[in-house]
Amino acid sequence: MTVISAAPPASLSSARVFWAKVDAGFWVAHRGGEYFGCVDAVAGGFVTRDAHGVPVGRYETLATAKSSLQSTTHPANVSRRRRRDRATLTAATIVGGTALALGLTAGALAPYL
Repeated sequence: MTVISAAPPASLSSARVFWAKVDAGFWVAHRGGEYFGCVDAVAGGFVTRDAHGVPVGRYETLATAKSSLQSTTHPANVSRRRRRDRATLTAATIVGGTALALGLTAGALAPYL
């Protein structure tokens, strides 16, 4: 019996980020061979977008903008994620409560139909 062992793939969190300037005022990052985000020069600073195109933030320097992609726990990402999660939970609670109320009402009125 032959046992073949493969080295585990390097985790993306430890992979190095590579930057390429693809146009005047536009840089693209890739990490582990995959698209990681971009930085776009705008009036008065730089805007960073993550791999999904979601804006991470606006920064005064290119170095700060590039480094903002290094951490998924960047304050801008964390606060945006919390707001989105809170809004989703609120919406789900309202929809669920409405469905429950309609179900109870239908059950209570069913004998009279």
